[in-house]
Amino acid sequence: MSLKQRLRNCVYLATLVSGSVLFSISTHAQDEQQYVTDILHVPLRSGEGNEYRIINKGIRSGTPLTILEAGSSEEWVKVRTPQGVEGWIRSQYLQENETASRVAAKMESQLKRANEENARLQQEVSNLKKQTQTLQQTSDSAQSAEREMAEELQNIKTLSAGAIDLEKRYTELLERQQLLQTQNDVLIAENENIKGDTSVKFMLYGAGLIIIGILTALIVPALTVKKRHSEWR
Repeated sequence: MSLKQRLRNCVYLATLVSGSVLFSISTHAQDEQQYVTDILHVPLRSGEGNEYRIINKGIRSGTPLTILEAGSSEEWVKVRTPQGVEGWIRSQYLQENETASRVAAKMESQLKRANEENARLQQEVSNLKKQTQTLQQTSDSAQSAEREMAEELQNIKTLSAGAIDLEKRYTELLERQQLLQTQNDVLIAENENIKGDTSVKFMLYGAGLIIIGILTALIVPALTVKKRHSEWR
C-alpha cells in the first residue's frame, strides 16, 4: 500500500465519531441496511481492494447503503447505493446506526417541524382567543338585549294592565253616563208632565176664579135689591 493511501486511511479513521461501532458482517447479513460513518466522502470501488477503480468517490456521510454480500475478508463489503449503484466499500466505513450528523439533521428537521407546528398551534390559540372574545362580546350583547327586552316587556305589561284598568273605568263611566242620561230623560219627561199638570191647574184656577167672579157679579146685585126691598117694607 502506498504512503499516500495510508495517510488517506488515517485521515478517515481520525474523523470517525467516538462511540461508532466497527462493522462486522457475516455471510447471513445480506440485504441488511447500514450507514456510512461520519466521514466526509467514501469511495465506492468496483472490487474488494484499493487496486480496483473507483465507481463513486463521493458517497457522503450518513448515506444508507444496502448490504449485498460480504467479501473474502472482513475488510470489504459489497453494497448498493440508494441510486442503485453497486460496488465495494471498506467495512470500517460502515456502522449499524445512523451518523450523528444525520441524526442531528433529522432532529433539526423534526425540531423545525415542531416549531412550525407550535407556531401554527399558537396561531390557532390566538385565533381561538379572538373567537372567544368575540363570542363573549356577543354573549354580553345578547344578555344586555335580553335584559332590555325583559324591561320593555315588563313596561308593556304595566301599560297593558293600566290600559285594561282604564278601559274598565271608561266602560263603568260610560255605563254610568248612560244611566244618568236615562235618569235625566225620565226627569225631563216628568218635568214636562208636571209643567202640563201645572198649566191645567192654572187654567182650572183661572176658570174657577172667572166663574166665581161671574157668580159674584150676579149674586151681589140680587142681594142688594132684596135688601132694599126689605128696608122699604
